[in-house]
Amino acid sequence: MSLSPLDSPLWSGLYGDPELSAMLGDAALLAAMVRVEVALAEACAAEKIVPEAAAREIAERFGDYRPDPAVLAEGAARDGVPVPALLSEMKAQLSEEARDALHWGATSQDIVDSATALVVGEALDRISVRLRDLIAVTGKLAEREAETVMAGRTRSQIGLPVTFGALVANWGQPLIDAQSRLATARAACCRVALHGAVGTDAALGEKAAPVRERMGAALGLRVEEQPAHTRRDSWAEIGGQGALLAASLGRIGADVIWLAQSGIKEVAIAGGGSSTMPHKSNPVAAEALVALARHSAQLQAGLLGAVVHGQFRDGAAWGLEWMSLRPILVACGAALRLSGEMLGGLQADAAQMRANLEAEGFGPYAERAIFTLAQAIPRSEAKAAVQAAMATPDPLAALCASYPELDAGRLTDPLAAAAQAPAQARAFARRCKDFCGGDA
Repeated sequence: MSLSPLDSPLWSGLYGDPELSAMLGDAALLAAMVRVEVALAEACAAEKIVPEAAAREIAERFGDYRPDPAVLAEGAARDGVPVPALLSEMKAQLSEEARDALHWGATSQDIVDSATALVVGEALDRISVRLRDLIAVTGKLAEREAETVMAGRTRSQIGLPVTFGALVANWGQPLIDAQSRLATARAACCRVALHGAVGTDAALGEKAAPVRERMGAALGLRVEEQPAHTRRDSWAEIGGQGALLAASLGRIGADVIWLAQSGIKEVAIAGGGSSTMPHKSNPVAAEALVALARHSAQLQAGLLGAVVHGQFRDGAAWGLEWMSLRPILVACGAALRLSGEMLGGLQADAAQMRANLEAEGFGPYAERAIFTLAQAIPRSEAKAAVQAAMATPDPLAALCASYPELDAGRLTDPLAAAAQAPAQARAFARRCKDFCGGDA
């Protein structure tokens, strides 16, 4: 039974991500812990701390070992961490010499944190690939719709003409920014944890540093001298970047909901049906993006709370971190999947966009009229003239009667009024191509 839509059999097809759930799930985390224990044993053998034969036995026996989470559940509940139970399972399969060599100089948190770095790093690499693919989709869409005129709305009201391509560019730029931020955060958190019970290298002493270096090389993790038992900021940063990416995708979902709603209908997306109203096509994916963004923000609050990590280990804060970090990344993965599917099939209705803009009358061109007149008369006078014209039944006619030099057609050309919007859309499309190596 599952209580979270992120991994439940009922809801995971919408809110979950089976691929990332498998990468970040209990089985994957335990398998990563075994990898860390093997790397530790081999590093200790290379530094002449434990016998080479013992390390070889550990590596051969557990090279592809995947512990069953259910078998370790009782021990994890008893100890508050699965490592003691895992070690008992492993030691039962080893000779006495290898048992003595296992887990040399480490504490449970060293193993859990190093293993978490492994699975989180793998998940972030997958997220990065999906993000790159989504950036390519937004680049193509922005280029295709660079001159598709629409109303630019502020505070739910029509403001000025823009283009749909410029709106897509506005959606997509945070995704490019997110890619670099995630890479930086990944480098910070994907590190070897091996400093012993209270972070002093008490068991390994002078051998601790070379053992860490060997482990880092074997596991593909960064090595640093300072212990990180209670420095949880890097994990909060990973969660924060994941939640921020989910928020950027949720913003796209919110815009699509708005543009697809009855009375606007400027975009068409595949939707879900209603149980009683056959005429409806609900924006299910877009709504899910908003929900995932808000849920990720709530989970991130837990990660920030876990940064308050007391003394040299804090089981309460550590547990809160477990409840928050991996779910954020799964939610982020689900949001990327949904965004790709939604934007890949999104269709802009250029005629409806144009009709909605024209229905607003002269208003969207009033600012343009002010600044056009301001080239010949003081801006204050230009503003007063336009405001006076707006009070008449036909503002454009009234304005042109007072100022014959105005070109009515040019003044109310929506593409011209959209100013740099087409150029912005195309510039973004070029950035996407550069970012994706010409594949966008």
